[in-house]
Amino acid sequence: MIDAIGYVASLGALLMWLPQGWRVVRHRHAPETLAGISVVAYGTGLLFNALLLIYGVGTHGVPVVVAAGVNLVMSSLIVTVVLKARRAG
Repeated sequence: MIDAIGYVASLGALLMWLPQGWRVVRHRHAPETLAGISVVAYGTGLLFNALLLIYGVGTHGVPVVVAAGVNLVMSSLIVTVVLKARRAG
């Protein structure tokens, strides 16, 4: 039962990032549209999700690893696209 809760939470982590990730990718050539995206907040998220991934691997917590992995990929994408758009704009 606990693992099932973990997998549902992992799915929630994925679904939580999709709207923001989609918006950032869709407006990647419009730095003014992305001005409200906090790179510091997503950068902090990168750090803590990296730590969470290490913890999940160390404890063999597959749902934690999945959630942290998804969060790392999505926050990395968002930070990369926003920074690239700001440099180009």
